[in-house]
Amino acid sequence: MKEERAQILEMLQKGKITVDEADLLLDAVAATAVAAKPHPNSPLTLPTVPAPPTKLPKTSPKLTAEQILQLNREGVDPAFIRAVRQLPHTVLTGDHIVAMAIEGVDPGFVTAVAQLANPALTGDHIVTMGLEGVDPQFIRVLSELENLPLNGDQIVQMAVEGVDPAFLRAVAGLNLPGLTGDHVVQMGVEGVDVHFIEKIKTADFIHELNGDAFTQMAIEGVDHELLKETIQLL
Repeated sequence: MKEERAQILEMLQKGKITVDEADLLLDAVAATAVAAKPHPNSPLTLPTVPAPPTKLPKTSPKLTAEQILQLNREGVDPAFIRAVRQLPHTVLTGDHIVAMAIEGVDPGFVTAVAQLANPALTGDHIVTMGLEGVDPQFIRVLSELENLPLNGDQIVQMAVEGVDPAFLRAVAGLNLPGLTGDHVVQMGVEGVDVHFIEKIKTADFIHELNGDAFTQMAIEGVDHELLKETIQLL
């Protein structure tokens, strides 16, 4: 434990880690030492004084001392860790954090994820999007919308395919009978014209369409005026 503490203090002295990061390391080392069963012949040692509880939210993802040391060896940007500390939930494990940090995932992406409250997204989903370099704006828009019929896999598919965030806003609130997440994904991946969706949403004849019909017409780009004149013939 003394060697680990000395190593942490040396990293702090050389400017490799900040004071906050050093505190986190020392806390983790102390916790590990307390949890370990002492050898029968070892002298009894007192645990170090715990750091103030406000430094890290209780529900934030946790890292082990070894994982923090690994991040330091890889030269991880402290801005990434600051973003991770904003996460209000525990869907990300220490291994998730290490994987994204080493690959250089954009801290802005993690900050955007912190605004999400979507139970459909797992830690693995978030890591996949982070490693694929998903645009943080896609995540920010997603966090604003609560009525899209999407599961975690469908969200990841659209995010990785680079679906325009404006499409999410346009398709939100369609409330068409039979409109499924697969319909939304299909339109998003096909690059459906956002203006087409907005026009149909405000048209009087939208109640004549269901999810299947709307999706097919949107993908094929049916002329709005033609649709207006022919919809009553369905």
